[in-house]
Amino acid sequence: MKTALIFPPQWFPSQPYLALPTLTAFLQHHGHAVDQFDFNIEGYEIFLSRGYLEECLDLIRQRLSQPAYTPEENEAKNIYREILGDADYLESVLSGVAEAKEVLRTEELFFQFAVYKRAYTTLKVAMKLISYAHFPSRIDLDSFFMQGNPEENLKGLLAATLDRVANPYLNLLEKKLMPTVAWQDYGLVGISVIHVGQVIAGLTLARLLKKSQPHLHIVIGGSVFTRHIDILDNKQALFEEIFDSLILFEGELPLLKLVEQLKAGGDLNEVPNLIHLDQGRVVKNPKAQSLPYDQLVRPTFDHLPLDKYLMPYPVLPYMASRGCYWGKCTFCTHSHIYDSYYRKENEERVAEDLAYLGKRYNTRYFTFSDEAISPNAFSRMAKAITKLKVDMRALGMLKFEADSVETVELFEEIFEAGFIMLFFGLESANDRILSIIDKGCDQATEKRVLENSSQAGIWNHLYLFFGFPTEELHEAEDTIQFTTQHSELGSGVIHSVGQSTFALEKDSAIFHNPGKFKIDRILNDPERDMAIVFDFEIEAGMSREQVMDVYESFDGILDENFPSRKIWNYLSREHFLLYLDHFGRDKILEMAQDPELTATV
Repeated sequence: MKTALIFPPQWFPSQPYLALPTLTAFLQHHGHAVDQFDFNIEGYEIFLSRGYLEECLDLIRQRLSQPAYTPEENEAKNIYREILGDADYLESVLSGVAEAKEVLRTEELFFQFAVYKRAYTTLKVAMKLISYAHFPSRIDLDSFFMQGNPEENLKGLLAATLDRVANPYLNLLEKKLMPTVAWQDYGLVGISVIHVGQVIAGLTLARLLKKSQPHLHIVIGGSVFTRHIDILDNKQALFEEIFDSLILFEGELPLLKLVEQLKAGGDLNEVPNLIHLDQGRVVKNPKAQSLPYDQLVRPTFDHLPLDKYLMPYPVLPYMASRGCYWGKCTFCTHSHIYDSYYRKENEERVAEDLAYLGKRYNTRYFTFSDEAISPNAFSRMAKAITKLKVDMRALGMLKFEADSVETVELFEEIFEAGFIMLFFGLESANDRILSIIDKGCDQATEKRVLENSSQAGIWNHLYLFFGFPTEELHEAEDTIQFTTQHSELGSGVIHSVGQSTFALEKDSAIFHNPGKFKIDRILNDPERDMAIVFDFEIEAGMSREQVMDVYESFDGILDENFPSRKIWNYLSREHFLLYLDHFGRDKILEMAQDPELTATV
């Protein structure tokens, strides 16, 4: 019995996701036949083609000929008329989309920023055409949204997987992707759903397979459904119509046991971390602790179409740890996804893995998927990589820690090993907010860490958000002032920033203890019983309108204080990693001053 593991749309098209390569390697290590399929990148190959876009235009023409009954439909018709009325513009997109993909895959074109930007813009416009064909859904190069968020309730989810108007994946999967696989060769299909933007596509695929290939056992894995563990008892319809079972938390051991039970015709109740239907009742099997790192296996990217990702060379994901060694941030759910079990790999083995993967797949580019690597572990890992002379360029995530404040030596080791870009969860630069987030640091620590990292030559990217419960306007101003003081036009130790607004997520510490954070009420809408993000009521701190005002005004502040945003705002993190290695930090800052390069497309 062979196993097929599938990563569905809609995710970034720049590199493989790590789940399938890791699970595939683990099953193969234990003697089982398994193939991995990245339907996400194969879907982009079809979406971003002249033939598919012409099909979308035909759909737009059909929808324009139909009567409109709502204001939204009238709005769509106005958009359709505008699109179809500009034949020259349409032709430029249709004829340019294939070339645009090749620009991102071709080294000499990829690094010509003006050429890159035109190509990137063409691909964004192409995705908009697909969105218009399936209005009011929105699909982009990294996300998918359907009106009303149907993935947040059972009725909506079941309907969305059958919606041929608003769900673009029905036709894509049924007519174009599914026929490329010999399903009769397999007995088990695993579908990894790691983001809400994949739920509709992943479950659409599962539904289609369950109907057309009844011999298959279809199992869903990934972090999204792990967070639904407490609300599945009355969701029998999911198991009856869409899939056969769910795997919670980490997948290696449960998936191995599932394969073994299916091969032997055994009892599914013996598979740990599995949820399945037994005589019409949803059954949750006992949990098993995730495997220690010495029982895990180096990922394999064999048979993935590495030449189809929108990159001039492969950029591979890698993890040196699972869970979070800190595990205390009150807004975060990462530890829950890993069942609050943190462990890390031996640093010498990390270096050996990177050396092997780099040679096997002819690349030196890696993105570390760890939630955070401790300063001490980072130091040991950097030393091991340098000692083994691994040719590597990578980005990683580092938490602000007092241990990394006193000396620049740690960051020099990290930079020498090949980590040229670090991501930091700043969240806030106000000490009170940092305290109630339980970040384990203060503004002074943040400042010194960024100074040391920048001095070593590393590009520092910050994540931050506004609107943490009880945050006042003056406290948000602390974060804004900190960012501007240390921007390119300030001290120069912050090089790029990604901002968002606070979201109250299920299974975070705030969610489980809202009163501690002065949240009066979490709004549990029965029509959103599968929601992951919740609205709430609170009297203290900024109103939601104020939070959005701060967010929007900060966007302009970023433009003013980070001239290089004209470059990095166009680039995914994987693309930027290549640009940073190719040009260097100072050259990118210089490029941003060239009006020809940064002119609006």
